[in-house]
Amino acid sequence: MRSLRRKHTRRKNQQSGVITLEFAIGFPLLFFFLMFWVEICVIGYLSSVVDYAISESSRTARSSANANYESIFRTAISNSNDFWTKVVDPTKFSISVEFYDSLDSAASRAGTVLGSDKPIALYQVSYEYEPMFSYLYDAETLNLSREVIAIQEFERDQFSQ
Repeated sequence: MRSLRRKHTRRKNQQSGVITLEFAIGFPLLFFFLMFWVEICVIGYLSSVVDYAISESSRTARSSANANYESIFRTAISNSNDFWTKVVDPTKFSISVEFYDSLDSAASRAGTVLGSDKPIALYQVSYEYEPMFSYLYDAETLNLSREVIAIQEFERDQFSQ
């Protein structure tokens, strides 16, 4: 029995520091993969926020009776009281609106920034995000952009195609 205890204590003494070594190698890898997963989740959330922001703001602008659609669109994004404005900085959005006379001019992208009496509008929103792991991407910032082509509700009578 003594020899069995002696062998057991000898094995125990030979493995001292193995757990510390495994932790020192494994924990940084686990932490890196956990932070990478969080980064992917944040990018997915931001993508959803940009989708939601452009869809709701373009809906508000295109259904407005006011002819100044671009200012309504900008106001709808910057003054939104939704939950995403508390998490995402609305000032990092870059917004542009172009207006078109017909589908042919929209296809060729020959539009103007003046929207009076033009039935088709192209609403564009992009959000500049600075990722934690910027060395994994080509640029230091990640640009999430969306576009929506819409027919203005109160200019619909001029849409003849």
